[in-house]
Parts: sequence; structure tokens; C-alpha cells
Amino acid sequence: MKIIRYTRFGVPQDVLQVVEVDTPTPAPGEVRIRLEAAPVHLADLKHIGGLPWFDNYPAPYTPGYEGVGRISALGSGVTGRRIGERVFLPIRFGAWAEEILAPAESLWSAPEGIAPEQLALVPINFSTAYLMLRYLTPLEAGDWVIQNAANSNVGYYLIRLCKRWGLRSVNVVRRAEHLTQLERIGGDVNLVDGEDLAERVRSALGDDRLKLAIDAIASDAPTRLGRCFGAGGGLVANYGILSGEPCRIPGEMLFLDAVTLTGFYAARSLQQIGAEKAAAMYKEIGDCLVEDPPQAPIAAIYHFDEVREAVVHAARVGMERPGKIVLVP
Repeated sequence: MKIIRYTRFGVPQDVLQVVEVDTPTPAPGEVRIRLEAAPVHLADLKHIGGLPWFDNYPAPYTPGYEGVGRISALGSGVTGRRIGERVFLPIRFGAWAEEILAPAESLWSAPEGIAPEQLALVPINFSTAYLMLRYLTPLEAGDWVIQNAANSNVGYYLIRLCKRWGLRSVNVVRRAEHLTQLERIGGDVNLVDGEDLAERVRSALGDDRLKLAIDAIASDAPTRLGRCFGAGGGLVANYGILSGEPCRIPGEMLFLDAVTLTGFYAARSLQQIGAEKAAAMYKEIGDCLVEDPPQAPIAAIYHFDEVREAVVHAARVGMERPGKIVLVP
């Protein structure tokens, strides 16, 4: 079988290799999963490069945080799973392989009838949107939430969940050409970022106020979101660093305007909420996928042998990559 791996940290297109290895045999309690699709995340590129905070998978290693596939073999003692069943891979590094071993008890069933490139984006992105809306701060139907990078896959799922739960969303992007996409998927207020963002948000909301701000950019973006709260302040949650820069927010905004800045990491949140609430999340996400199949933007699909082209494409920004990059065996 083929796997993609790096044998040293470096520029992804220079260090990634496609190699043949023996197909693994599942141990007791494990299953083997034949991959259908796996995305290329910016975090994958950072890990391959061994960048600060992303150097915890030393070479040789197979990248890839998530994906979807079908069970191809059962280890002894496995019950409740069957050959051919479609499942999401556990969220961990190592998805870019034709066959992957995983503990049977860790698996989350994936629905049929949905394109694999769409399902491959679900475990991290949909879970991130769900967990932020459900557990960061108490929200009720009618409350307003603001997010930047709203044209991202997390942004897409966040808008869907807001509609499902009766929340209202302000969705901020950096380019006007993305506004039509946000309107199509149900964003309530859709705006282009800028220094006057707070004035435009307050004009749109009238007497209503924001309860939560979600930031994927860092740099000065948390400050622009923080200004949108007005009197009474609110919570800004950062879950990404698209700018490549630290979060910057004035101390005066924190202690005079009652704005709080926190970081969000889905894997940590899953550990904190526990197995029962995680199972409830998987069930609701599954229902949502079946009732309204996802149509997240996909920029391109590449085969394993094209991985160098795939990672170059994944590193692009803006309209040079209007969606996710996905790998298929």
C-alpha cells in the first residue's frame, strides 16, 4: 500500500515522499480502514515544516489530521463494526495512508450518500464550530455571534449550526467576492473586514448586542472584533492564526471594555466535555449531514502521487485557493 511521509522537517513539497509499505494487520480491538479522502490543512504544512509549536511529530512521519474511509479488516474481539462500514478516522496525525489502523471503540460512523471529499472535512471543522457555539459561553435562540474568516470551512459549518439552533450570525471576510457565498448559505449579516467594522456591525444589529466573537486570523483581528461588542464587552475566542502573527489586543480593551480573549482548541474541548457529550455531538452532526448534505468549498482534489502539487496549492491564500485541498488514494 502507499503512504505519504516526510523523513525530515522542511518545505513540504521538498520533503514529502510517496512510498510503498506492507499493509498492516489490525491488532485485537483494532480495525483497518481504507482511506477514501483526507484534507490538507495549513496545520499539516506547519507540522511538516517543523515550525515552532508544530514540531511534535519528528520524522519519519505520515501527515494528515483527519479523513473518512471504509473498514477493510477487523481485529480479533471487535464487535459492533463490519467490513465496508464507512467511518471517520480518529483525529490524530497519520491520515495520509491508503490503509490506517485505529481502535474500534474510537470510531465515529459516517453517513452514506455524501461525497468523500465533503465528509473528510467534517471531524475537525464541524466539531470546532459545534464546540465553540455550544460550550464557550451560554447562548440562546436569537443571540448574535460574529466570526471572521467566515468563508472557511469552520465558518461554513458555524453558519449552518446558527441557522439550526436559531442563533444569528455576523460573518466577516477579507474580500467582497466572498459575500455572495455567505448569503447563499444563510449568513444573517455579511461584511468585509475593515477599521470601521464595529460601526457597521452596530448599525446592522441596532439595539441587539453580540454575545460571542470567533477569530481565526490573530494579529489585529481580535481587536477589531472586540470593538464590535460595545458596552458590556464580551468574549473573543481565537482558534486559528491565518495571519501567522500573534494575537494583538489592547490591554485597555481587556480591563476597561470588559473584553476577554481566550484560545480554543477542539481536541482539548473534547477532553473537557467527556464521552457522553461528545457522543451527543457526533449524533447531532450526523443528523445534520444527512438532513442537509454539506457543500463546503473544495478548491481541488489530488491523488497521492500528486501530493507535492497538493501542498503547494494548499499553501496559497485568497482566491488562489477558494476552498480546501483534498487528497484521495
